Amino acid sequence: MIKKKLILIGGGGHCKVVISILKKLKIFEIVGIIDNYKVESSIEGIKIIGIDNDLEDFFKRGVKNALITVGSIKNNSKRYKLFTLAKNIGYKFPIIVSPDAIVDSSVSIGEGTVIMPGCIINISTSFGKNCIVNSGAIVEHDCKIGDYCHIAPGAHISGAVEIGELSFIGIGSTIIQGVKVGKNVTIGAGSVIIKDIPDNAVVVGNPGKVIKNKG
Repeated sequence: MIKKKLILIGGGGHCKVVISILKKLKIFEIVGIIDNYKVESSIEGIKIIGIDNDLEDFFKRGVKNALITVGSIKNNSKRYKLFTLAKNIGYKFPIIVSPDAIVDSSVSIGEGTVIMPGCIINISTSFGKNCIVNSGAIVEHDCKIGDYCHIAPGAHISGAVEIGELSFIGIGSTIIQGVKVGKNVTIGAGSVIIKDIPDNAVVVGNPGKVIKNKG
């Protein structure tokens, strides 16, 4: 089988985990990593081969697939900007699901979304594009997760929850059934969300309380 050429945009810890998943899947040839900061010359044996400005050149040279492998802590704007940059060049974004995740066949997953090891994603849930669903997260039935969201490790999202685009759901947090979380929301680590959250809110605690508005 001829493997599709794939470029990774962004180094660091998240990139390491994505590389591990890709090596298990054996579908893509990773041609290298794009990283503006070049802290290391390679990550997990994959060379750093350029910066953001080189993306167009690699596309012209036949690399048509990309993944955003910059992680996000509280803010997904950088992932959004890099996705938009590469998309405008013409790159396609594969859906990556770890073979160590449990994902119901009915689940809808947008382009560029990565589902990490140990996740459980239940029936009739949907994810937008360029999301991260991190290790050990549980997303129950009938949830709707918007574009560019990051669900951190060990987060538990109950059934029929809606999460707006660009939101960050912190490590070990819990959202009870039927709650609606707005756009560009940050939910702190370990928080318990029992009621709807407005757009641009920063929420922490048990029960979760809005402590700041990013608007």
